[in-house]
Amino acid sequence: MSTRRQSKSTVLSQYFAEIRDFPLLTKDEERQLARDIREGKQDALNELVESNLSFVAKVASEYRSMGLPFEDLLNEGNVGLIEAAHRFDASKDTKFISYAIWWIRKSILKALAEQCHVVRLPYSQMKKMKEIRRAEKALRRELGRKPDREEISQHLCKSVTKIDRVLQNTAHQLSLDEPVSDENETPLTDCLVDRKERTPEERMLEHEMTMGVGDAFRQLNGQQRTVIEYRFGLNGQPCLTLQETGEQMGLSRERVRQIECQAKARIHRMMCKRNRFQPPPVRLASAEPGRKRPSPVPGP
Repeated sequence: MSTRRQSKSTVLSQYFAEIRDFPLLTKDEERQLARDIREGKQDALNELVESNLSFVAKVASEYRSMGLPFEDLLNEGNVGLIEAAHRFDASKDTKFISYAIWWIRKSILKALAEQCHVVRLPYSQMKKMKEIRRAEKALRRELGRKPDREEISQHLCKSVTKIDRVLQNTAHQLSLDEPVSDENETPLTDCLVDRKERTPEERMLEHEMTMGVGDAFRQLNGQQRTVIEYRFGLNGQPCLTLQETGEQMGLSRERVRQIECQAKARIHRMMCKRNRFQPPPVRLASAEPGRKRPSPVPGP
């Protein structure tokens, strides 16, 4: 877990170092770039966006600990910045960032509302949550400790009930892919699995195999079905040896073995046809103790 955090910190540090190298633009330069963007010049769009990436990082930091990783907040803020660059009107006497900050916040709030909660929250709820977090941060600096709900309530001139309602509605939802703890990187999904319970895939395969063997068994003639039933203890009866099966059916031991091989080969062909592939020949284990197993039946 510590390695993962160090990796993220390194990537963010490199990103901040890169965006600091982009120079800030004057108002006249921004207007000229805006006019070039209207004419479809991609280089102008890149220059206007890159020069304001540091402002996106500043705005995104205000929404930390609200349910999305900081990297995602940066990405969403950059999306809003690009949208603002396309819409900026060079004829207005205003700095670009004054116009773009609304689009940056809108994009971040939209992502928080749609991605952080099982139930989608409206923008108004996210704004209330941001107001509470801002008050909590200010009181922490003033008091030197984490403020309680009553202190936040007095600071915002709102009842504790309203504060609790906002915090309850915007409670952070855990992802099933998150690790169980800082020391254990096992995802939560692995802890929720019942190892004793068969998976749906296993149940489906077992059902298909049972149905396939049953269908193939019904394709055998009467003598072949009887031999298989005796030899493998079907229908609740004990498994019989080749000799015992022959005595029950009035056949020689060798004849029973031949019928058994024919029946297994036919079941094998039926299963291959059902599943549309040709697996290696599957041998059913012989039930006769102390006897050498017959040679594998060749595939069809």
